[in-house]
Parts: sequence; structure tokens; C-alpha cells
Amino acid sequence: MSADTEAAIRRWAAAKHLSEPALARWLALDEAARARLLAFAQELRLRTAQLANLLDLLEEIALREHRSVLSILESDEISNAAASGGSGPARASRVLAALRAVRFPRLTRIRSELEARLRALRIPPNLRVRLPRELSSDELTLELRAASRAELETGLNALERIGPDLARIVERLGGTDEA
Repeated sequence: MSADTEAAIRRWAAAKHLSEPALARWLALDEAARARLLAFAQELRLRTAQLANLLDLLEEIALREHRSVLSILESDEISNAAASGGSGPARASRVLAALRAVRFPRLTRIRSELEARLRALRIPPNLRVRLPRELSSDELTLELRAASRAELETGLNALERIGPDLARIVERLGGTDEA
């Protein structure tokens, strides 16, 4: 193990208060993967929890797909997310989203399908419909904003119109609809 890389990782871990088990998992990676992950941590200004999530996802993908951590970090999906525009934290979020898409392809496909269904509903701007984050629950969130009676009526009429479609989306979230 390169002493310089290990020392830099330990400095980063100490500054971010990374847990000992997470640090041990990082140091257990091969040299190239350790160094690449350090570069990600520094370039993307990862927070402690983000690095821990990154390690979890990388280990799960590596195990499931029989790939090296380095090959995952250097894959097109992850490299493109890391190199995309925006701030370091925004790019870090995109990297984590890309890793989740690789790790959970079925959930990613379902989320894309549900987002397409919502876009097709032509929802007025004062009505907001949100899917659960990472599809971690089966609850759909609705928000209606109205500063006038007309805006309220527009939102309520839209809800009446799209209610059956929203019900099917909720069923899909709950796993009772495979369509």
C-alpha cells in the first residue's frame, strides 16, 4: 500500500470523522481503487455519509456483478456523473444516483416509468406530485398551492381529472400493479 495514499485517506477520514469500520473498508480496497476513491472524495467534496453510502454501493455492485471497485468507479455512468457540470456536492449526488441505478436497475426502471406517467398527466403548475425518494415507501405526496379561488379550483379540478391515474401510481408504488 502506498504510504502517501494511506496517509491522505487517513487525513481525509479524520477531518470528516469517518468511522473506523468505514475507514477499514476503504483501506481494504486495492491501491488503485483506494486512490480513485480518494480523488472522488476530494474532487466531489463528499460528506461522511456520502462516502459511507458510496462504499456500500461499490461493495454491493462489485459482489453482485463480479467487478472490481476500480472498474465501477471508472465506468462511463459513474465517470460521466462525476465529470458533469455543477458544484462538487451536486456531482456527488449524481454519482450516488448513478451507483444506485447500477445497483438497483429494477427500481430505476420503475421510477422512470412512474415519472413518465406523471409527466403525461399534464399537471397544472400549482399542483405538485412527488414520488417517494428512492421509492423507499409507497406514499405519493401531493401539494396544492393556491393564492386565489381560481387557482384552488384549477388544482382541485386537476386532482379530480387525474385521480384515477394517481391511484394506479400509488398501486404501482405499493407493488400491487405490475403494469
